[in-house]
Amino acid sequence: MDSTAKSDVMIDASVIVPTHNRLCLLPATIDSILRQQDVHLQLIIVNDGSTDDTAMWIDRLAAQDPRVAPIHHERSRGPSAARNSGVAQATGRWIAFCDDDDLWAPDKLAAQLGALRASAARWACTSAVLVNEKLEIIGHQRVRGGEILSDLLQRNTIWSGSSVIAEAALLRELGGFDPVLSACEDWDLWIRLARHSPLAAVQRPLLAHRQSNGSLSGNIDEMRSGHSIVVTRYAALAAQRGVEVAEMEYERFLAKQLLRSGSRRQAAEIFARFFVRHRRWGDLPRVAAAAIAPRLTNHIGNRRAAAAVPPAWKMEVSSWLRPFRERPGYATQISSWLI
Repeated sequence: MDSTAKSDVMIDASVIVPTHNRLCLLPATIDSILRQQDVHLQLIIVNDGSTDDTAMWIDRLAAQDPRVAPIHHERSRGPSAARNSGVAQATGRWIAFCDDDDLWAPDKLAAQLGALRASAARWACTSAVLVNEKLEIIGHQRVRGGEILSDLLQRNTIWSGSSVIAEAALLRELGGFDPVLSACEDWDLWIRLARHSPLAAVQRPLLAHRQSNGSLSGNIDEMRSGHSIVVTRYAALAAQRGVEVAEMEYERFLAKQLLRSGSRRQAAEIFARFFVRHRRWGDLPRVAAAAIAPRLTNHIGNRRAAAAVPPAWKMEVSSWLRPFRERPGYATQISSWLI
């Protein structure tokens, strides 16, 4: 890590990382941010009420590297409030977000800032890959730039907030993330950003989105509730544009997440509803597969998604992920958190 940054250097971008009790994942994420090339950055790590050694680790890092600015919440306020705390303290013209378990390519910010300078856009994102606990690529997403408001009114087309950078003035004008939402808060903000500006999209896989572990059965209702609030909030705008929300697609997304976490009953129920409502015979085997072998079904799906990743993408991502993959004990360290 470069600790030679001066406090009087003009900041190109402020990066906000909210975190809560994930110290086994956080250091690699922070390392990938601090290794950004050709960018003067400020790194704001928001410790959202962690009860492990996160606070001590962040303060020690801040003492070593002047680019790091810690914020500590005594009690957890949730990711939206944590990100908004970071926005309030950011000094850069641009603000980027990164989750505490994701990884960036070393030229991620530089590429985005270049795309923003070459356009009239006030926010940008990148394409991404999905990785497992061994940092093996198991999926990918291409992003589309330009006028994307209608797309966003249908579905959240931006896979991860870790790919997004936006003008600080615009974020503050819009009020940042809505802390009322416990799910889909990112989708809500992307819609508001898209109403004010086109999106500058970098068509390179500069983000590795790590697939997190844990059962979703306890918060699936929260996810549905957040989705419903956003749909209702922008229903008039969607109707004005002749856009229909992709409700079935979101339910399929939830079913896949449930399969990953091993929640067989809830996943099977979703696929069964699809079959009953739409008589799609392809959903019938999914009902049985979800009920009998949810993790195997998820594994097969991951293999298919991995096979669809362009070879050139795999080569590019593998080159900048290699240092993380080669760290001793990396997979063992995070095995309890990722699947």
